[in-house]
Amino acid sequence: MNNNTEAISKEQYNEEIKKASERYKPNNALRIPFKTRLEFFKWWCIVLRPFIFLTDREADVVASLLNKRWELLNNNNIQDPAILDTLMMGNDVLNKVVQECNITKQHFYVVMSSLKKKGVIKDHIDARLIPNLKDDSRFMLTIIFEKEGNET
Repeated sequence: MNNNTEAISKEQYNEEIKKASERYKPNNALRIPFKTRLEFFKWWCIVLRPFIFLTDREADVVASLLNKRWELLNNNNIQDPAILDTLMMGNDVLNKVVQECNITKQHFYVVMSSLKKKGVIKDHIDARLIPNLKDDSRFMLTIIFEKEGNET
């Protein structure tokens, strides 16, 4: 990429991106088919498991929360992060998550407490765990394994 502080044209920028993408082509690809957006978010939580150590039930709750967040953001066009976070942790959304996950409220609060201890939920869902999903038909994730040090 061009580290120069001068402004570059959109064409130059696109050319820089193209060069970078050609330089870092994936060695392997894995396709994960899904039928619904909720199913996508469940797969997303499964992919994140090694990093945030979710149980099956925690993954279900996080997937449901992420799905509800996507709906608020895209269907209701709520762009203000503070309003979005407030609505996400409101009773209406949380009750829908309880129903969607088919668990009791008591069990839900135990799961939420566990997610808070793990740092997944604060006053909102940790932003690092929210996929940058533009639409609900395709999402590509790149994981880069980089060797550190001189060991073989």
